[in-house]
Amino acid sequence: MNIVARAKEKIEEASLRQNSEKVWKPPASCALKLNVDVAVNEVRHQFGIGGVIRDNQGRLLLAFGKQINQPISVVYGELLAIREGIILLYDRGFSDVQVATDSQLAVQAVTTNQEDLGYIGFCVADIRERLKTPVISEIIHVRSSTNKVAHNLARFSFSSPSPFVWVNGEFSSWLVRLVMDDF
Repeated sequence: MNIVARAKEKIEEASLRQNSEKVWKPPASCALKLNVDVAVNEVRHQFGIGGVIRDNQGRLLLAFGKQINQPISVVYGELLAIREGIILLYDRGFSDVQVATDSQLAVQAVTTNQEDLGYIGFCVADIRERLKTPVISEIIHVRSSTNKVAHNLARFSFSSPSPFVWVNGEFSSWLVRLVMDDF
């Protein structure tokens, strides 16, 4: 193989690798995946949390968002999004769900044995307790580039004065397009 062909092959491999890190990945061994995220509006001192539940084929099952009008940290926002998503999973009877967040600190807070977590401790303790049931199979860290739908739902919550939960058939066209583009 000549130098030009090898260079072209390396560029194509790098492009495939980069693009694979920008799209949503279905859960490896689970039936469903819950992606969550937090968004910050620094001008209005607001936080928004959002999440989306999809099956292993990428089909949209549920989307939610909520505005938070109090000072919190981004990690605490991620934990609140995880907790809110888990509560919705319980309420809807889902099981075997992989939870994905782009906050490594939130994953570590939930999965380590650290006890003194300050003001986020109550939220972490609640999530840990809920992890003891078969509803959640695991919590993982994902790149923010693969978490776009959840982030957009968190941002959308800034324009929604009350929390929202959308289920089958209630999805807006912008959300459906975003999910399709992400997959």
